[in-house]
Amino acid sequence: MLLILRKMKQSYFAHQEFRKYLLYALGEMALVIIGILIALQIDNWNTNKLEQETLKNYLRTIARNIDSDLASVDQIRSERISAYERSVRWLNLTSRGSSYDVPELTFASRAIDQAATLRHFNASSSGYEALKSSGTLDEMQGTDIERLLYDYYDTVARIASKERDHNDLSRLLSLQVWARWPDEFDRWELASAHALTGNRIESLQPAFSQMLQDSATQELLASAQTVGPLLLEYDKLDRLGRVFRHLVKIDSAVLDETAIEILDGIHDPGGGLGQPKLVVDGQVSWHSHHLLNADANDPRVSYQASAAGLQSPFNFNSFQRVGDSLRIDYQGGAAWAGIWFGAGTNSSDRRSLDYSIYDRLLLELKGNVGGEQIVVNLEDRDDAADGTTTRLEIQLSDNWQTYEIDLAEFETADLSILSTPLGFVFFEEPVSFSVRTAEFVKAD
Repeated sequence: MLLILRKMKQSYFAHQEFRKYLLYALGEMALVIIGILIALQIDNWNTNKLEQETLKNYLRTIARNIDSDLASVDQIRSERISAYERSVRWLNLTSRGSSYDVPELTFASRAIDQAATLRHFNASSSGYEALKSSGTLDEMQGTDIERLLYDYYDTVARIASKERDHNDLSRLLSLQVWARWPDEFDRWELASAHALTGNRIESLQPAFSQMLQDSATQELLASAQTVGPLLLEYDKLDRLGRVFRHLVKIDSAVLDETAIEILDGIHDPGGGLGQPKLVVDGQVSWHSHHLLNADANDPRVSYQASAAGLQSPFNFNSFQRVGDSLRIDYQGGAAWAGIWFGAGTNSSDRRSLDYSIYDRLLLELKGNVGGEQIVVNLEDRDDAADGTTTRLEIQLSDNWQTYEIDLAEFETADLSILSTPLGFVFFEEPVSFSVRTAEFVKAD
């Protein structure tokens, strides 16, 4: 019996020892597993941190590329706008005589050269291509900044396509102009008319008229006014680029209020809404508007004017940007005349857009001497061009003043189908004034 008890006691203690050993072994294993898991977690954290830092480096490189892009776009846009405005001033506002003075010849030469110049925007895409090849692009999936980046480079592709089409047209038209250039004078004589003698200029008047009124020259100059869609893409690229740089700077993948405000300024004419900003710091929004003008002295308007040989009340200096304002000089002498801003980028379809969400028209104006009376009007697509639309008269000061006009005062204008969102109408008396701002706004 004692032997049995002794064996049982020994077995019990052996079992306890094994249990202790097993618990110790399990504890050691648990510590090893926990250590491994912690090490893996740290490794994953380090890997994620490294990937995030790598992604940030790529984004910073892209932001630097975009800096270069936006500087290039700004330059090209300025050049295209300059060519556009020279074309408008020459084709719409030059005198309708058969002879040209030195300033007109010099201006025409510059307008032709600008219309013929080929311009290319080449985006700096090295950072974006490196990001796509790196495999870290997935880290951005589904974020605002990813969508922004795709939209930016989609816009780059559209610009390349539109520029290619426009440059092809400019190249074709300029070749036609050079091929039909009169033998009587060299190209430098048009550009440097100031260096010619009076007799030489007089003798060349028929050749100057032949060249400047030739259909190829007219088409080349008119082609400079077809860049509205391109200007719209430039503006979109500028806004997308500025927002991307902003998000990289604040280290965020999510749009904030500043970003949203910038993006809200992108105009989509396909939506049917009118662009509210017509003139900003004297610059016409050519990406969304075009210029129309007419007067009672135009022989194309009136047979009596043609028979009487009346002079145009405008010249190429009647409409020009000076500093931060748009200067309009009406020389007078016509029973009526007008300069209007049409909705859309061309005048061929008398397009109408919706401005009914706005309540007021804000104009920042200044008279040349003060006391000038100007007449403002708006027209919808159903209005007849017979002077029956509502016209409002404004008296100007020789200092800048802001005028806020209740759009309800334009009683004849249906704001939902405006084809002419702003016009200035003139009569016999000459008037000179400047426009710094013209904008549709909503009531607070």
